[in-house]
Order: sequence, then C-alpha cells, then structure tokens
Amino acid sequence: MKRTTFPYKSLWAGPACLALATVSVHAADISFTPPAGGGFVVKGPANTERLRVQDSGEVRVPSLSGTANTNANVLCFDGPTGRLGQCAPGVTTGATGATGATGATGPAGLTGATGATGPAGATGATGSAGPTGATGSAGATGATGPAGTPGAQGTAGLTGATGATGSVGPAGATGATGPQGPAGSNAITVNIRQANATGSADSCAVTSCCNAGEKVIGGGYEGASGVGGIDADGVYVAANRPVEGGACAVGVQGWSVRLLNSYRAPALTTACNAYAICTQ
Repeated sequence: MKRTTFPYKSLWAGPACLALATVSVHAADISFTPPAGGGFVVKGPANTERLRVQDSGEVRVPSLSGTANTNANVLCFDGPTGRLGQCAPGVTTGATGATGATGATGPAGLTGATGATGPAGATGATGSAGPTGATGSAGATGATGPAGTPGAQGTAGLTGATGATGSVGPAGATGATGPQGPAGSNAITVNIRQANATGSADSCAVTSCCNAGEKVIGGGYEGASGVGGIDADGVYVAANRPVEGGACAVGVQGWSVRLLNSYRAPALTTACNAYAICTQ
C-alpha cells in the first residue's frame, strides 16, 4: 500500500491553491458565508467538532489530534480508501516538494445579509430652565393736573315763525262697489219630525226620529188623559228628551216622550205624539 505523508501546513495549502485554480461557479452550488470571526463547523454524534473552516480561510480537523499516535505533526493520505488522518508509527515526513504555482483568484463570494438595525439610543435629559429674573419695581404715579375752567353758556336761539296752513286738497273719487259676499254660514234649515202612538190604561210612549245625517236640536210632546172637562190634559210627563239610536236606527238622533196617568184621570186611552226638531 502506498502512503503519502506531508505536514499539516503543506496538506491544506496545496488543495486550497488547487481549488482556487479549478473552481467554477454553477447554478446548483450552495454558498455559505460565515459571520465575521466565525466559521463553518461539521460535528459528530457527541457534538464534537470534526471539521472547521474559518472565515479567514483556515481549515482545521480537531479530531485528528485525539488519536493515539506519536507522529502528531504528520498527516497521511491513503490512496485506495481515500482516508485522511495521522500516519502510522514509524512513518516519517518526506521531503517538502516544490511550491506549486499560485492559482487564479476565484470569484468574490456573495454578500452576506444585512444585520438587524440596533435599538435607538435613549433620549437625553431635558436641560433645566434658567432662573426667572426679578420683577422690577412699579414707577411712581404722576400728579393729577388741575381741572380746566368751565366755558360760558351760550345764549338761546330765537323761535322761528309758524308757517302758513296749507289749503285742503280735493276729495277723491268714490270707489266702485264690491261684489256681494256669500250667504252667511249661520243660515240653517229646520225640519219638525212627528211620531204618534196609542196609549194604554197606564201610560203612552213614543219616539220621533230625525232623518239620517240630521241633528236633533229640540223637541216636545202632545197627549190627553181620555176624559173630558178640566181633566182632559191631566197627565204626568215621565220622559221628554233627545235620544240617539234605541227606537231610531244606529247613529240616528230623535226625541222620546213617555206620559203617565194622573190620579184624577185614571183612563189614558188616547194617542200621544212626539215632535223632534231636526237640522242638517
């Protein structure tokens, strides 16, 4: 098995120059820009660093220093397996080869994202106001000047003469007579509505109704006791009043009368009449 040995410094200087000479940018490349002073770290299952690439370009493999090997400053590359690590005991460092030509400078990396804006600084304290100046003293009040002498009163003017009375003007012409006004609203039409009924031995009752739409404004009655002489009109009036509805139609007004026998004329057999005074 062929092994190639070289110091750590020579190992990483050579591939770095080679990468600069052969690198090309592809659309599928992944670009990572570490923060200032930071780096790109690959860790193992125990959270130990396996590989670190600093922003300065320095590459470290911290896990190599933990292997049991006396050749701590020698690094070997195994061609068949592609393994990179410390050389086995007894392997010595070969002669340092000639320094290769410097490769072309690679393209500049992408600009990192802009950091978040820092918080605004605290507002400075407000300066105190200067002291208020003292109030000046009030000036002295000036002396009051003497009152002036009143002027003399002027004489009253003469009364003017009364002017002559003007002549009376001629009378104006008489105006034309205006048209006659409408008939007064107080004119009403009055109708007397009469109703008759036959009395019994005790009483006689009857109601006279106005026509629909008329109003009753008064009324009266007529009746006889049925005997002659001074007892012909000997009746008592039990009712003599205006009514609405009842013996008349609903909403129709009229006059109602009810007559009773007197003690002097017990036989009330003649008719009795009711009279309703109606108007529109």
